[in-house]
Amino acid sequence: MRDAPQELLPAFDPQFRGATRGPRAACLLATRRAEDIHGLPRGLLTAIALSESGLHAHALSIRGTPHYPADLDEARQLLRQARGSVMAGCMQVNARVHARGEDWPLDPFTAADWAGGVLARWARENNGSWTEALRRWHGASPGNTRSLVCRVRAKLEVTNPGSDLFQSTRCPEATAQRLRNDAEAHLQTAEAQAGRRGVASAAAGF
Repeated sequence: MRDAPQELLPAFDPQFRGATRGPRAACLLATRRAEDIHGLPRGLLTAIALSESGLHAHALSIRGTPHYPADLDEARQLLRQARGSVMAGCMQVNARVHARGEDWPLDPFTAADWAGGVLARWARENNGSWTEALRRWHGASPGNTRSLVCRVRAKLEVTNPGSDLFQSTRCPEATAQRLRNDAEAHLQTAEAQAGRRGVASAAAGF
């Protein structure tokens, strides 16, 4: 996995970052754009972000405790002060391993572009297997792959209804319904924050 996200970033209109009106909107627009740029299955990166951070651009997990700062300044302060393990931002990037004193994981556009490029490369390296790419992203052992895939699959059923990705994996329906309900709530918040224009722009690969 590359530590320098700039190596994967395509150019885009810098005004797009200012079009968002909330941390979940920013994460949603970023993941949808990255899916298009990097050729990921529609809805996959958004589903992963829902699973990782609840689609929240400023989310932090500090020593396993979740935090949802109200704004970027608060998130940066928490990140600077944190001790121990920290997963940061929309995609919950390991800040201690991949950011090393920087705060780029809190920029959802940078984090989503980086994650999209990494996932796409891992899928190519594994004969197009998005299951293996997802396992590597999460650092899961082979024994934990099924539960991980089931969690993301439930979110994907909300971000791209009708997708046949991961359909070969058998998942418990009771757990899946709870995960879908959670995903629907966060997605509705993000779409409301973004507004129709912002969501349409992201879907078009703005």
